[in-house]
Amino acid sequence: MTEKTHEEIPYRPLGIVVTMLNNLGFEVTHCHDDLVFTQHNAFLIQMGDQGKDVFVWFNVDCEPETTVEILDGLGEQALNLNLTLDDKGTYKLVPNEEDETIQIEFIPK
Repeated sequence: MTEKTHEEIPYRPLGIVVTMLNNLGFEVTHCHDDLVFTQHNAFLIQMGDQGKDVFVWFNVDCEPETTVEILDGLGEQALNLNLTLDDKGTYKLVPNEEDETIQIEFIPK
């Protein structure tokens, strides 16, 4: 099996991101546009404009020691898959009671 180069990584590489998450034991529960949601919502992955760029956003309720553990694992997997991982900050889910939807509020570092 040959190693992928940055040029070979497609725009929004969902398959590679799912592999990265599965390798760490995380289950993907939902994908929408450039966002990948995981079981328990401790974090979400956002795919960047370049295929190799992947961003992680942690739920504001995620414990700091858990955040460090997840970030270390994601960083190692990203490196193995030739992705560039960037910790962008936190997010929170905000219910919109008028139309019964949920909005994501991103809080950059």
